[in-house]
Amino acid sequence: MAEASDDVRETKVVPVLSFNADITSASDLGPEPSAEEIERMRKKNPKLDCTWTLWEQIVPPKDSKAAYADATREVLNFDSVRQFWACWNKIPQPSELLNGRRFMRVEGNEKIIIDSIMIFRKGIRPEWEAPQNANGAHFQLQIKPDCGGPTIDEVWNNIVLGMVSGALVNCDMINGVRLVDKLAQKGKPSIRIEIWFNDDSNNDKVYDLRGGFEKAMRTRLDGSTKTATWGYTELKTHRKQ
Repeated sequence: MAEASDDVRETKVVPVLSFNADITSASDLGPEPSAEEIERMRKKNPKLDCTWTLWEQIVPPKDSKAAYADATREVLNFDSVRQFWACWNKIPQPSELLNGRRFMRVEGNEKIIIDSIMIFRKGIRPEWEAPQNANGAHFQLQIKPDCGGPTIDEVWNNIVLGMVSGALVNCDMINGVRLVDKLAQKGKPSIRIEIWFNDDSNNDKVYDLRGGFEKAMRTRLDGSTKTATWGYTELKTHRKQ
């Protein structure tokens, strides 16, 4: 009689798309290029479909009466792959916020806290009232801390990379994205991600945009799709009611 044997199968571990070295090492993101490949890449700098602007929203002093527009500042523009990565490699990943840190920079002797990082097409201010946003809307995710840093980083990176590369469905509708630090709020701390688009009047196009957006969030580095653990995607219109 043949002996019974256990069917032992190894579970493949797929690296997470995070640029936080505590979560994903550089080697996990792919093999290191050869010297020849690096030299070829130095000679190339593919242009993006448009110019994008990085914005930041600062936390005003408690006694300040500054409006939203006054707290929203333009940081820099990029229109090529090289410029994008030079910018992106200097921006902390959202997972770092879970360790009690804040996005911030120093001006003179003053520390400026940043509670929102935004990337929008050049010429579009990240405000509902801006002409390019006024007839549109945004999809919104409230991601709880217990989803974990790896998941939050991967969702955020998938959205940004899909947007600037033009890979998202109906990407021409997208005006920009926002990452908002709401971890300090009482009751329901979260990291909020928003993707803004220019027109919510065509239900079919909005439906396809939403489907592509949600598929991109679930896509892993090996191309497989994972189950969403971050809750429902809300739709917020910018039109005056």
